[in-house]
Amino acid sequence: MLADLAAAAGLSRMHFAAQFRAATGCRPHEYILRHRIQRSKDLLRGCEMPIVEVALTVGFQSQAHFTTTFRRFAGDTPSRWRDAAAAGFDL
Repeated sequence: MLADLAAAAGLSRMHFAAQFRAATGCRPHEYILRHRIQRSKDLLRGCEMPIVEVALTVGFQSQAHFTTTFRRFAGDTPSRWRDAAAAGFDL
């Protein structure tokens, strides 16, 4: 994916990654993960879709990888985060 983005920008992968980080403050992969996690939060908050389906919908290959990544960015597991959101906690 990084190679595709770099090619579209007409840059080498390394140069694209460096320019991307300078512009956004994070690596391209981290940027994509952050957007996937934000989209998953919207899904977790707005519907009763099973967590594995949320994981696949936002682009993760497995629920395990999704849960690990979600916990790193959101501070809790998707299930606990969903429960807290349903209880009205400001997340």
